[in-house]
Amino acid sequence: LKVVNFRSYFDIIWNMKINKGDKLDEITLPDKEGNTFNLSQTLGKKVLLTFYRIAGCSFCNLRLNEINNRFGELGKNFTHVGIFHSPVDNLKFYMDKHNDLPFTVLADEQFKYFQKYEIERSMAKTLYAMLFKPHKIIPAMIKGYIPTRIKGHLDIAVTDILINEQGNVEEVYYAKKDIADHFKFEKIKEFALSWFEN
Repeated sequence: LKVVNFRSYFDIIWNMKINKGDKLDEITLPDKEGNTFNLSQTLGKKVLLTFYRIAGCSFCNLRLNEINNRFGELGKNFTHVGIFHSPVDNLKFYMDKHNDLPFTVLADEQFKYFQKYEIERSMAKTLYAMLFKPHKIIPAMIKGYIPTRIKGHLDIAVTDILINEQGNVEEVYYAKKDIADHFKFEKIKEFALSWFEN
């Protein structure tokens, strides 16, 4: 008799990559203060949802710094939600370095949503970033974004998702070249300022 591995079967059903046109299930996670946040709270706004890496990641914090500094260019109907593989206390430790961010960062300590949406882990892409993006690591370290407290997987490859006012995915970008491969800021700005079309 062939034994059916029901756990693997359900993993296939419930774990899936995000695609254009999808409407994501509810995401419920704590912010850096431990307060519960639901992704559905962003309905009616354009959203950049990003699965980052660990809270102390130099690349990730540099990206947050860029979005924070240019947030005013993205209009009043836009917000950003960043998810880190991190416990709440570690998220707070690093996010407090940014002072008051005008958007939401969340802690997925259990790696639940990373796994659900098949966010990639790749040591090859990690090494590529370390070798070919020192021009980003150095400015990040100068700003104090140094992963001195590592709590989470180091080999996560980031993923950016653009979600419209109706909660539908308009575009998604799973990092291709390296772990810090994001949508360009101008792409996000174009999305944020575009009119919704039925």
